[in-house]
Amino acid sequence: MAGVNGLTPLFKGKQLQNIFDQFKKQVDEKTLQTLQYLGEQFVNQARLTGNYTDRTGNLRSSIGYIILLDGKVIFKNFSGKQNGKSKAQEFANEVALKYPEGYVLVGVAGMDYAAAVEAKGYDVITGSAPDKDDLGSILRSVF
Repeated sequence: MAGVNGLTPLFKGKQLQNIFDQFKKQVDEKTLQTLQYLGEQFVNQARLTGNYTDRTGNLRSSIGYIILLDGKVIFKNFSGKQNGKSKAQEFANEVALKYPEGYVLVGVAGMDYAAAVEAKGYDVITGSAPDKDDLGSILRSVF
């Protein structure tokens, strides 16, 4: 059976689709690993290097992150005191509503006063947030 312009394919469409599906699966896995790495770096650095006194422990325990895929949480990391942890999850879920498509990494300090502490010149999370260059270099090394 001759194909287009006398060429006969040696594969079936389903085989090609399987190759694309496998490639997509690998990309999804690497993307999730990369976002998890960046999220863990963010949380660890923010909790260890914040230059403020956290008298109650709530502010540091309100630092965490979620990873979304098409608006659904596929991974999260919140730990510490219950009050800070629950505030962080609540705030991260509120932010998540603004991102219904694609992969999204949301890092938060969930206590209401986190922004006020930063406004006084202390670093709660700003200095720990990954920038686009970090993400780009990691993705280039992974792929």
